[in-house]
Amino acid sequence: MLLVKDKALVKNIVIVVLCTGLAAVVNAQQIVLKSQAIGSNSMVKVTAISTEKKTIQAGSTPKQKAALPTVIEESAEVVIVNKTAPMGLDVNFVPLFGGYTKSESQQIDDQLFISDCDKQFKSRSEGSEFFSKMGWDYLADGDKNTAIHRFNLSWLLSPDNVDVYWGLGVIEFQSSNFPNAIKLMTKGLETSKEPNYVLMVDLATVYIKTALNNPNSLIESANARDLLSKSLEIQPKYTPAYMQLTLVNLLENKPDEAWTTFHQGYELNSKELNFEILGELLKRKADPKGVFK
Repeated sequence: MLLVKDKALVKNIVIVVLCTGLAAVVNAQQIVLKSQAIGSNSMVKVTAISTEKKTIQAGSTPKQKAALPTVIEESAEVVIVNKTAPMGLDVNFVPLFGGYTKSESQQIDDQLFISDCDKQFKSRSEGSEFFSKMGWDYLADGDKNTAIHRFNLSWLLSPDNVDVYWGLGVIEFQSSNFPNAIKLMTKGLETSKEPNYVLMVDLATVYIKTALNNPNSLIESANARDLLSKSLEIQPKYTPAYMQLTLVNLLENKPDEAWTTFHQGYELNSKELNFEILGELLKRKADPKGVFK
C-alpha cells in the first residue's frame, strides 16, 4: 500500500504526464485563433496600400525590433500610465504603445496622423477598421511588428475597436505572453457591444495554455470552461468551442466527458475535426462510440 506522500507523488506524476501530452496539442494551436482565418482578406493590403501610405503622417514603417519587451504590468489595467519609455524602445512596436507617456514630437505626429485620417475616411471608426484589417493581414503574413503598429494606429483612431485588443491579444499569445494576451482579449470582450462567442473561445484557448503551464491551479481551466459554456449558449453550433471544451475535459482528466464534447463538435461539422485533440483522446481512452480507432 502506498504511503500518503507516495500517493501525492504519483498524483503529481500523473498530472505532469497529462499536461505534457496536452501541451503538444495546444502548442500545435499556437497560430490558431482568429489570426488563422484572416489571411483571405489579402485584397485589403493590395488595394489600399497607397491610402495607408498617405494616412501615416510619420512616414514609412519604423524599423523593426528583434524582440519585444513585456511592458504590461500585473494589474487589472491593460496598460501602464504616466511612464516614460526606456531609452531605445520604439513604442510603435509595443501593444497600445505600452501605455507610455509620449514625447511632444510623438504627440504632434499622432495629431497629424489623426488629422490626415479625418480627410481620408468618412469617420474615425472607419479609419480604425481599415488599420485593424491591415493588422490582421500583416499578422497572417507573419509580420508581427508591422501588425502591432497597425493595430496601434487603429487604437489611436478608435479605442472602442474590439479587433485592436483581439489582434494584439493574439500576437501576445503567439509570443507566449499569456497574461498580457488574457488582459487584452478580456478588454476586447468588455469593449464589444455584442457578445462575441469567437473571441470567447480564443480567450479560453489562452486560459487552457496558461493552465498547462500551471497544473496545480484550477482557476485557469475553470475560466476556460466558463467562457466556452457561454460561447455555446450564444452559438450552440460553433464546433471550435466543442474542440476546446474537449481539451478542458482532458486537462481535468475527464476522458468520458471529453469524448462527449468531441463527438458533439464532430457531428456539427466533421471538416473542423482537430486531429491533434483526437490523437490525445485515443491515447487516454478508446472511443465509446467506436467511430475513431
